Amino acid sequence: MYNYHYYNKFKNMIDQKVVEYSQKLKQIGIENEILEHPHLVKPIEVVSYLGKTLSDSAATLLMIADDNPIALIRRDDVKISFQKVKKILGIKSLRIATQEQFANITGLPVGAARHLLPGVKQTIIDKNVFEKEFVLGGTGSFQHTIRLKSNDLKNLPDSSTEDIIEDSNNSFQKLSENKIKRVFSGIRATGRLHLGNYLGAVKGFLELQSTGEYETIYCVVDVHTITTPFNPEQLKKNKREIIIDYLAAGLDPKKSMLIYQSDVPEHTELAFYFSSIMTVNRMQHLPTYKDKIKQHPKNITMALLNYPILMAADILVYKAGLVPVGIDQEPHLEVAREIARKMNQDYGMDFPEPIRFATKGEYVPSLSGTGKMSKTVKGSYINLTDSIEEIRKKIRSIPTATRSGGEMTEGLKSLFAFSELFIPEEVEGYKKQFKQGTLKFVEIKDRISEAIYKELQSFQQKRLAIAKDNNYVDRVIRESAEKARAIASQTVKEVREKMGLL
Repeated sequence: MYNYHYYNKFKNMIDQKVVEYSQKLKQIGIENEILEHPHLVKPIEVVSYLGKTLSDSAATLLMIADDNPIALIRRDDVKISFQKVKKILGIKSLRIATQEQFANITGLPVGAARHLLPGVKQTIIDKNVFEKEFVLGGTGSFQHTIRLKSNDLKNLPDSSTEDIIEDSNNSFQKLSENKIKRVFSGIRATGRLHLGNYLGAVKGFLELQSTGEYETIYCVVDVHTITTPFNPEQLKKNKREIIIDYLAAGLDPKKSMLIYQSDVPEHTELAFYFSSIMTVNRMQHLPTYKDKIKQHPKNITMALLNYPILMAADILVYKAGLVPVGIDQEPHLEVAREIARKMNQDYGMDFPEPIRFATKGEYVPSLSGTGKMSKTVKGSYINLTDSIEEIRKKIRSIPTATRSGGEMTEGLKSLFAFSELFIPEEVEGYKKQFKQGTLKFVEIKDRISEAIYKELQSFQQKRLAIAKDNNYVDRVIRESAEKARAIASQTVKEVREKMGLL
């Protein structure tokens, strides 16, 4: 984790310096492109968001060689050999700079190292970096990344190329691959799946399932659902409907476990054990908790406060390393990573630190023109079972403008976001019409409606057939729960043993 003290000290100035840094690189012969992304700290989060792997990221480490600061550049899928570096430099001591040293030497926030580091007079580049034609690197900002030709890094002043990594069988990539074998994701049973769920979650689920590389567990988190006001009969109905939606979308119960959270009581048992190592203060300061207490000021319960701890248990009870969720869940994933680290350090567990898997449509705008499509916000979403008439009516309701041209309203931005998702090949034509003032909003809205309905037709046909087969749905739920409990019970048993409860 990076140090919040140093981040807060620099956060108001680093983004303004990204373009200046990019230009400075160009001046010394390093052509580059600035890539934008949400606030992300860990390299694995950045490359995942940008659709790359750790081998595409060339990270910079600030080291103290004897008493002198040096920079080491290596790919993120390998591990530095301190012995090799010491031998090359003829030094006795080599260590990673402390957070305070990093901030004082570079003038950058901790965790935001870049290839050209202020205050550093010697840079060593590992030769494996040049195996990739293009690499990613830091900019001094947590919201921007540089993409450049790896060979151009040789133009860095006072730099040299050396073999400074450990043997490949010790690489960080192999360690990561060993940990990221199992995938878990959950969805609250507050209503049936909508278009945002389908694009932002289910599409990612199908992508992971198709690789055959992961064991996948997709959960209807009905226990999470009761952390806010709910209707018991509606909850019972909603949770089953979501399983049917999953099956209709293409999730294969032979390849993926489709479970109810309440069918695997090890989730809640593990959550209690985890609550013994997390403080109330940490939970109260989460932005998601603050948002929820504003939404439900009369229902501020312990269950709501412990929501992130239960989410961590959901993931870690299966020792899952990959979690396909939206960027808004990143604060909860950070809690899961903190818990994994603390359990590993204090009790000798081997929990992975779960990372987020991003999908193309992970942010689907609300039909209201403000925020994200959500089943908890009336009028903001399209159901997967909506007819063409219902979809057309909802899309036409997106607020646009009285006439075409000029500044885009939030509603128009949403409309064009839907265009990018469903009719990408037609977007430029519609944008051109808008600039010319000739765009007829009803035409683009109806075109989007047709494309959405076409996308959903196959799903709707499959769903009708599956919903009629109650025995099949019951069997999927039962057999998935049995498989999940076999895994979860082993994890809980291990935790109880390590914590002295067995």
